[in-house]
Amino acid sequence: MLEATLPTCEAERLAQLLSFQVLDTEPEQSFDDLTHMASVICATPIALVSLVDSERQWFKSHRGLDATETPRRVAFCSHAILRPHEVFMVPDARQDPRFADNPLVTGPPHVIFYAGAPIVTPEGLALGTLCVIDHRPRQLDTQQLMMLRTLADQVMAQLELRRKCLELQDLSGKLVEANIELQDFTSFAAHDLHEPLNNLVSLGELMRHDLGDNPGPRMLENLSMMVSSARRMKQLISDLLELSRTSSRELDFERVELDGCVATVRQRLSSRIEKTGAVITCDPLPAVQGDETLLTQMLQNLVANALKFVADGTPRVHVTCERDGARTIFGVRDNGIGIAADQVERIFKPFRRLHGRGEYEGSGIGLTVARKAVLRHGGELWVESEPDRGSHFRFTLPGVPGGSPLPTAGQAARPSPA
Repeated sequence: MLEATLPTCEAERLAQLLSFQVLDTEPEQSFDDLTHMASVICATPIALVSLVDSERQWFKSHRGLDATETPRRVAFCSHAILRPHEVFMVPDARQDPRFADNPLVTGPPHVIFYAGAPIVTPEGLALGTLCVIDHRPRQLDTQQLMMLRTLADQVMAQLELRRKCLELQDLSGKLVEANIELQDFTSFAAHDLHEPLNNLVSLGELMRHDLGDNPGPRMLENLSMMVSSARRMKQLISDLLELSRTSSRELDFERVELDGCVATVRQRLSSRIEKTGAVITCDPLPAVQGDETLLTQMLQNLVANALKFVADGTPRVHVTCERDGARTIFGVRDNGIGIAADQVERIFKPFRRLHGRGEYEGSGIGLTVARKAVLRHGGELWVESEPDRGSHFRFTLPGVPGGSPLPTAGQAARPSPA
């Protein structure tokens, strides 16, 4: 028996093989399909995807053979990888001095005929072979040799694809880990910054009280500015934390009564509703499958915006619901200042404000949170608006039970108190 010599680039070849992280892994259908095709095309009982390691050949796929590996010194594939761009064929191993006394020939699995097409990397390194084996002397015709070579190229493509998938999984894991660290930092920062800001607001108010009835105008102005800045920073931190939680918190899907969500929103915004004299009405709303906390927060942000962006007069807000074919479309319609067409997409991006803080308070995060909440439910959110004619923020939510008593699109909805 003649043992194969080592390839001249053996160290580089082994490094490439190990980089695929495929040795000793479980069977995969994509590789088994290729050995099945090779066996059928070449009409052989055995077909293998053989990868030549430092001391063994290991079979990623083995059709017609129970063994998963053999020593490299007796492997026919050790000879095949020395010719990366040729199909290595042995018509009758019993008549070949290199293999006549090979234990794989004289004993099980009785390799008489062998043909191996090297599995070659783009750099020209042969990692192993796609090989076919028979227990009797054989020859492959030109077409069979070409098909075996093509299938070996497909093995290489599968290995590359598998490596890319592993890299993506690794990257995904790192992103998840980084996201968890970011969430931890956000929670930590929000918690630790809230306390000193609360103290700053309280101290400012206390100092203003201690100055008595006649503080100097400059002192009063500075104190007011300090308190206002601290409050704005506190609100910004709260909004950032809300945005972070909306993007990453694990959702708890259950049956959610949207009428109840609207009632909760009305209660949370009661002081603002009372202050502005706002009128809020609501169509009958069906139950949906979703996360009640996130859906309530989404509706609260939309209603709060409707109460805020009003130039003059009494805010009028209507929570809408209508059927449009197979879809149920919800919405929050207002009589506010409206939005120009070229500014519509901008309003959904974080910190993008269309107006100065002197006109309307806020951080510019509310609509970003609302859209993320809808997207995480598998729906979509958009706005229909014109300047000085109000806005209608509309959204869909999958999981609306069929048969809900909803008005059709374009039909006047029957208002009822929220």
